[in-house]
Amino acid sequence: MNDREFFDKLFQLFTKTTEAEGSYWMPEESFDNSGRYFIWAVDKDQNRKRVAEGLKEADADFICGLHGCFPDLIRFTLKNLDEADRLDLEKDELTNELVQLSRELGRYYAK
Repeated sequence: MNDREFFDKLFQLFTKTTEAEGSYWMPEESFDNSGRYFIWAVDKDQNRKRVAEGLKEADADFICGLHGCFPDLIRFTLKNLDEADRLDLEKDELTNELVQLSRELGRYYAK
């Protein structure tokens, strides 16, 4: 699996998460003040759907933060992979042009 396929697969997995489209994930401390946290998927109308429970605060914060930035992170990564491919192609074209010019110059001075 190449890098692009890997990131495409990760994005496909993301789209299957609870309410991935049209909501955000929010951590919230448990109502029993046990220090454990819930993760809620919250839509534009503030309807909530429980995603996880019993997490430490740091774990809930990390999961929600990653879930929130994941689409942008994947887009950014794929955009940069495209740019790297474009620059590799441009470098190859310039190298070929340089080789051709070098050959022509060599033929010119060989006369």
